[in-house]
Amino acid sequence: MGSGHMHGFVKGVFLKLNQALWKKPFLQKMRILFYVLDSVLLFGLKAGRKKTGERKKVLVMYNLALGDAVMFLGAAGRLRDIYPVSHCKLNIACQAGLEELYLSTGIFDKVIPIDFIGAAVNLRLRRQMFRILRQECYDILFDPVGSGDCTMNLFASRAVCALEKIGVLDKTLGCQCPQWLRRNVYSRVITISRQMHLIQFYSLCLMKLGAAEFKPHPAVFSPVELWHVELPDQYFIVYPSASMSVKRWPVEKFAQIARRIYQKTGWCLLVCGTDLDKAVTDQFLALIPDVSVCSLIGKTSIMEFIEVIGHAKMILTNDTSVYHIGVAKQVDTVIVCGGYTYERYAHYQYSACGYKDPVLVSRKMECFDCGNRCRYKGYDIYPCISRIGLEDVWKAVKSVIEK
Repeated sequence: MGSGHMHGFVKGVFLKLNQALWKKPFLQKMRILFYVLDSVLLFGLKAGRKKTGERKKVLVMYNLALGDAVMFLGAAGRLRDIYPVSHCKLNIACQAGLEELYLSTGIFDKVIPIDFIGAAVNLRLRRQMFRILRQECYDILFDPVGSGDCTMNLFASRAVCALEKIGVLDKTLGCQCPQWLRRNVYSRVITISRQMHLIQFYSLCLMKLGAAEFKPHPAVFSPVELWHVELPDQYFIVYPSASMSVKRWPVEKFAQIARRIYQKTGWCLLVCGTDLDKAVTDQFLALIPDVSVCSLIGKTSIMEFIEVIGHAKMILTNDTSVYHIGVAKQVDTVIVCGGYTYERYAHYQYSACGYKDPVLVSRKMECFDCGNRCRYKGYDIYPCISRIGLEDVWKAVKSVIEK
């Protein structure tokens, strides 16, 4: 098995494990055992030292995936208000594979790619992660991800050598990380006590750190040339994949909507993503042999992927990073979404800031914003997703096309 296939296999195992944890939240408390295990893995790893006369060194710990990163970058530029270039060296530790994304913003002096996903299930990679994180000594560590649960950002932050470690606690979410553990990792914790979209959440965190009041905006990325990618003149994107199978609207329904879009507009259907999306995409395409298709699955870099999305006529997507990229690029975007993290992830309110909002198609339920802790039993798909009707989605898509 090649390294690429092995990495894909590890990510697949991790996602299945994570899905099992979400379906049985009490199992998440087992993550606290990593605190003991990491004490062993950290033994003997020397910490870097600061050189006399260096600029203040700041490390941002951000181990989350592409969609979260796009939202974070909608506010992250304000880090330079707090840590100006003239006085501070600003680094970010990110998930390996996304370094090009962070470099394109021009915000950070150095991007440190780490296989956080692999380190969650592989002890050798975990110790390697700790070794990388301890190569430098920082004045400040800032971890905006959140410390409500015992997730990887907390354990990675523990390993960093820093004079001050700043964490964040969202009190609107269920908190499973014990207070003693949070105190052992962070010297200061910023608390947020009201529910809001993640971009607003990051904005408020930065204002509490010292940034002037500001309104979040769509992330801006450096454009890239699509030299080896031949795009149709006009195309729409349908992205039927989801981060977890329980969040996936039936692929058969996506196929029916795709056929209707093609028949109404004549636009080419473009499918994109990584090889991890291929199985679902193949199933989707097998249902619409009569639709003109351009496939870029596994054929683009991260920045090319973003550029391709930015040129689409419209996007129809499920729970996925394509949604957040489409919103950031201000493409007409329709998302079929459940209510598990509705206000935090799905419900943009960019129109209040002068930007275009996406169109959300959902079936409102009283249990919305459950934080993936579904109260129902015996489901293959979350009920808030499975109950969304075909005609509800088509009505929203049709209105976007006609507009």
